[in-house]
Amino acid sequence: MDPIRLAIPAMGSAVAFGLAVVSATVLGVDLLKSPAPSGAPQLGAPLYLLFFGTLAALLLAGVVAWHLLSPILSTYRRGGLSVVSGLATVLAMLLCIPVHQLAGRPGLIGLGAAAAVVSFALARRARSVVTAS
Repeated sequence: MDPIRLAIPAMGSAVAFGLAVVSATVLGVDLLKSPAPSGAPQLGAPLYLLFFGTLAALLLAGVVAWHLLSPILSTYRRGGLSVVSGLATVLAMLLCIPVHQLAGRPGLIGLGAAAAVVSFALARRARSVVTAS
């Protein structure tokens, strides 16, 4: 088994899964915000959802990468690639900003759905690399 051929789709799947979770989080925050604009920041449920949803997305991306990279026996390499996948989700989640500004809630739903489909497709590809070896 070629570890590079496994790592690329596995990490891509993890980042896409994290993006799907972040898209759902931002959608939830948008639904919880009060419609009246105010100068004060929104505290309470929207803030907690944004914080813990973002943290969950980073952690879940790492968990997905860890799971898909299970054929790699080195805990050091597997862990390092999982951490990098979680941190790369931070870059991917920046897509939520322009999508939300340009397309609103339907755009976030579409982004999350597309990210989930990409995640499952790449996870399948990662599994096929393992079975082909």
